[in-house]
Amino acid sequence: MKKEEFLLGLEDVLQREEAVKENDILDDYDEWDSLSKMAVMAYYDKNFGVKITLNQMKDIHLVKDLINLAGDNIQ
Repeated sequence: MKKEEFLLGLEDVLQREEAVKENDILDDYDEWDSLSKMAVMAYYDKNFGVKITLNQMKDIHLVKDLINLAGDNIQ
């Protein structure tokens, strides 16, 4: 998946009206709550076959962290 596609998909998962950018701080998003974190975990499992644990979610602060977590699945 291209990075641009991922950012649009993340925008949809978070139900965010504003664009999602790679260097954005997730805690700055009003939409970044426990339900959206669960939705992101499901998105990764479905689209990349990557299972994110709750412990891993604690270390995710930037959109870039989510991109890195997907590894080679995002180019």
